Amino acid sequence: MTLTTTTLSERLADLDGLTPLTETTRSADPAAVYERLRGRWGNVAPVLLEDDVRAWLVLGHRELATLLRNESLYSRDSRNWSLVAAGGLDPGSGVGAILAPRDSVYYVDGTRHRHLRRLVDDAFEGFDEHGLAVTVRQWCESTLDRVAARGEADLVSEYAWAVPLLAMSTMFGLGPEEARAMLGHARRIFRARGAEGAEALAAQKSLIVDLVARRRVRPSDDMTSAILRHPSRPTDEDVQSAVSTMLVLGSEFEVAWITQALRMRLTDPRFDGRSGGMLSASDTLEAVLGSIPPASNTGPRFALADTTLGGRRIEAGDALVPGILGASAESRASGDDLWLEPGNLAYLTWGAGPHACPVRRPARVIAQVAVEVALRRLGGVTLTVPADSLPATGTLWSSMPWQLPVRFDAPVRGA
Repeated sequence: MTLTTTTLSERLADLDGLTPLTETTRSADPAAVYERLRGRWGNVAPVLLEDDVRAWLVLGHRELATLLRNESLYSRDSRNWSLVAAGGLDPGSGVGAILAPRDSVYYVDGTRHRHLRRLVDDAFEGFDEHGLAVTVRQWCESTLDRVAARGEADLVSEYAWAVPLLAMSTMFGLGPEEARAMLGHARRIFRARGAEGAEALAAQKSLIVDLVARRRVRPSDDMTSAILRHPSRPTDEDVQSAVSTMLVLGSEFEVAWITQALRMRLTDPRFDGRSGGMLSASDTLEAVLGSIPPASNTGPRFALADTTLGGRRIEAGDALVPGILGASAESRASGDDLWLEPGNLAYLTWGAGPHACPVRRPARVIAQVAVEVALRRLGGVTLTVPADSLPATGTLWSSMPWQLPVRFDAPVRGA
């Protein structure tokens, strides 16, 4: 592949008024943002990742399917990004910390990706859903026990953030204190930029390196040991990559999914059992996927050759962001799409092609149990702020409120 001599940012430097990608995750009406972009630019729109870092946002369902499924033309490896090749990606920026090249099943393609993906897929092939549900429920109950004693809580920082990562950390073999440390580092990565985020990433990696080394010597019945036992005889680096992907990269979207489900139950009469609504936790989670999916956008792909997508000229080295929510909304309006799964637009959240989400099953188990336990135990809670003061304040990729502050109006029922 030969990258173009100019980056997308340089080619689009004369375009004024480009929309920051964060508008699609922080707006009170994200669908309107996507429609405004589509109305001005079509199904492939130029946007700002940050400051002067430009990318294409893919808003059409057909275009999204092409982008996600065609690994030979669209790479997940940011070494193929012209900005990286030109040395223009600031590692101290928010985008730099997230999109810098690294060896991970999430960030590489080809033979390396297939090897790492096989480790993950085979480990989860026979994973114990019941055992995971038990672990999640234990963390849910103990977390709510702790906050209920105070009579108030923030259901984002103290519950939706805590439960998924604590449960997955336990599943992979980290002890309770290590799991809590992993949670703290994840929070710092999610909200920090620059040096603080880099330090948190390094601390997470250190925990995972130590875990893999321990399990190499003393195997157990956790997922890390299962990956180490893989017949392909993975190296420590292989296992570290697989474990870090599962523990770290999926946590943001899982947190957003649980948070938006709880927000719906607290603010929308259609989902509020106290107002006569009878929808289950599963119904609520599906409603979130279909209306405000946790992955509004996902990690960019990078063009490996000059091509055309959605009538837009794409050059080798360009970054293209899959606009999951935008493409989902577009597909609702046109029912003749080849890739459309009838009756279930929410599947877009899980991606497609070689990089489709490898932990869809455990993610559903965790979210289902977390919301079920919350609905059972939090029937007597009230938001302490007006519902319209909970705007989405997500990242480039996910959308959710930062806080769900509640007061317990009645004793919280235990298990």
